[in-house]
Amino acid sequence: MAGGALKYRHLSRSSSHRQALLRNLVTSLFTHESIKTTWPKAKEAQRLAEKLITLGKKNTSATRLRAQRIFYVRSLIYPLHNKNPSHHTNPSVKKNSHMVRIPINLTTPFPVKHPLTHLNTLFTTIRARYLNRPGGYTRVLRIEPLNKHHDQAPSAILELVDGPKDMRFHMTAKTLVRERASEGGVRELTARNVQKVTRYRENGMDELEEEVRRMEKIAGDEEAREKAKWKVDERPREGWKMERIGRLRQKT
Repeated sequence: MAGGALKYRHLSRSSSHRQALLRNLVTSLFTHESIKTTWPKAKEAQRLAEKLITLGKKNTSATRLRAQRIFYVRSLIYPLHNKNPSHHTNPSVKKNSHMVRIPINLTTPFPVKHPLTHLNTLFTTIRARYLNRPGGYTRVLRIEPLNKHHDQAPSAILELVDGPKDMRFHMTAKTLVRERASEGGVRELTARNVQKVTRYRENGMDELEEEVRRMEKIAGDEEAREKAKWKVDERPREGWKMERIGRLRQKT
């Protein structure tokens, strides 16, 4: 109905194109734990990713089938010059075609990551990570436009919470390093953020302290490099001037 409430973002695409885009983004999210895209795409992909994790927490045969339909599975394409006869069983391939499309369950001539690996990751690693968390499995963080020279579309980072690439966890550790070294100490806002990033994380405080020590070491190394870079001559200035005057007299 014209003028009705918008239930989802169309992203200027047809229905099939939009679904393929979101499935591709979610598959990349579970592969890399964090992706960069435009802000509207990140918000729409976040909804689908949250549904997938909810299916993973239920862990039934029905939810496995539903999750398998959502993950994006590419067809494997191989050159026709390979002599393996199992790769020439597709009758739809033309005789003059140099490429052939094969099912994913055949033995491949070189190692390829199986597309259903994401399904195992969802029902093992991801499920164990969010088993006690009631919701909020993903996070969208606004960043500078990725395409600065053209449309400057609003961009964002879509990441899995409590994962190895959790940006808020690393930013909280960096803030702790700075505030512990200051005279005022740790602020109340930082203490609340510490509680948020470690509440549902297994061994959260231990991992946070380890990250703080790692960042303190990095900060110390950077400070030492800066001191070595800008180190000045420790000789007395007057003696250095007299030595320079003596060298000039010798030249004349």
